[in-house]
Amino acid sequence: GRLARVRTGRRIGALALGIALAVPAALPSMQGGLFEPAGRGADPGSGPGGTTSVKPLVALQDSLNQPENRELLRLRSSAENTRDLYLRIVALDRFDGAAWQTTDRPLMELPAALPAPPGLAAGVRTSRVDTSLTASDGYAQNYLPLPYPAEEVRTEGRWRYEPEGRVLAGERGQTTRGVRYQVSSLQVEPTAAQLAAAPAPPEEILRAYTRVPSSLPPVVAQTARKVTAGSANAYQQAVMLQDWFSVGGGFQYDTQVASGTGVEAVARFLAAKRGFCIHFSFSMAAMARTLGIPARVAVGFMPGTPMADGSVSVGSKDAHAWPELYFEGVGWTRFEPTPSRGTTPEYTVAEPSPGAEPGAGPAPLPDRTAVPPSVPKGTDACPPAQKRLGECRSPAAPAEGSGPSSGGPSAGTVAGVAVAALAVLGLPLLPMLWRRRVRA
Repeated sequence: GRLARVRTGRRIGALALGIALAVPAALPSMQGGLFEPAGRGADPGSGPGGTTSVKPLVALQDSLNQPENRELLRLRSSAENTRDLYLRIVALDRFDGAAWQTTDRPLMELPAALPAPPGLAAGVRTSRVDTSLTASDGYAQNYLPLPYPAEEVRTEGRWRYEPEGRVLAGERGQTTRGVRYQVSSLQVEPTAAQLAAAPAPPEEILRAYTRVPSSLPPVVAQTARKVTAGSANAYQQAVMLQDWFSVGGGFQYDTQVASGTGVEAVARFLAAKRGFCIHFSFSMAAMARTLGIPARVAVGFMPGTPMADGSVSVGSKDAHAWPELYFEGVGWTRFEPTPSRGTTPEYTVAEPSPGAEPGAGPAPLPDRTAVPPSVPKGTDACPPAQKRLGECRSPAAPAEGSGPSSGGPSAGTVAGVAVAALAVLGLPLLPMLWRRRVRA
């Protein structure tokens, strides 16, 4: 469909992800979900100067270790496998060394059909996925979670569209609270060969998405080069980075890490090799940029919990962040560097060599299925390599109500706190040794 006229006076403000954390003794009330208005003119559609920012985020350990996983969204999807159905809220594309932010861009009327996603060529396999979603009455946020890339969004309320990030922002106080909406999206299924053969990105993509601040310590680029030594192309570099963080580098997913400010938080992450999604996604994106690979960080939800009635429950503890890297011919492509969280994309798993014995496959990967009790429901219980070898058991679907809880305090409150992780790390430093290289 034809894009409507841009209202130049209305823009998405910077979504600054500051690294400062305050950890009070008690869990405070935080209305508004993942992103809250901050200051005057905070509504994205409220006029010039409006910004929406992540508040100083609090009680990190408490939020990620709460026993209850409050339901924020319930969805039904035509997707054969909802394990890859991530819901994306925003994409953070600007890195100044202290924070990752969204670039201030114009909003426009929501078109009947969204433009084709950038960079996606006709030869890449895609399938249409239709998803119906209902936000809980306690989940109030002014950005609408969407599968990526959405092609059409049918929703009630006042929503406007930002085409570069492909996000919907509420206008004049519009939030997700109780909203029902339908999304038609593409499931993009590139092969490893297509990603490996990707030509150079357009110059404007390289300029915008490979910038790193001058304050970035040299060790970031040095470590990126060391981890990807022997790679033949950008795709291999991306997989090596992902697997180094998630499998071979000795990192652990840990919500008990001490919080702090600035270099103290970074130093603790480097020394202990423990952290959560924001540490891994921001660090991988920064390292990819130093290698000349366009990168940004998506914020949203990883796949929720399948229910007995065929629906999927997305809870407050499914909040997540992950890097998106750009490959010409495929477009923005999800990677998953965080150990034991989300699902590893099939296109990043090495295929068995021709003529290999049945069941031999590639070298076995270290176990990623051991999930700490604090990890939210919706994690992948069977990595792609095991699926391919037929070693997965089909878990019984949870009974109705056994997923994220729908009772008790506001789910929006829990959601806002659960994504406290999204403000921990603004300056990734990674002086760590590479231990494993993915077979090309």
